[in-house]
Amino acid sequence: MNMLKFQGDIGLDEVFKRHQIEIYDNLFKSIREHYLDKTKNEVTVVRISINETEYTINLSRDKFITGLEGAITFYESCEEYEKCAECLKIINALKNKHMEVN
Repeated sequence: MNMLKFQGDIGLDEVFKRHQIEIYDNLFKSIREHYLDKTKNEVTVVRISINETEYTINLSRDKFITGLEGAITFYESCEEYEKCAECLKIINALKNKHMEVN
């Protein structure tokens, strides 16, 4: 995963606003690669460096569905419907696995 690097007067909120596509793509890719691995309790969504200070944003397994729902909303606004469909498949798989446990 590449690190988003910035210099100057920029905060994390501005980074998220300017780089939504990269962040949602990273979120989607990370969850897609690891959601079947039950030992993986969290995934890294994005790594950001601002003025040489590094931040790592992780998403815990219990937030995978919420994260994917946010990605769907974003992808709908970009008309990336194939990604929406893939997110829905993963959400359904996660919900089915959760139901099997209960």
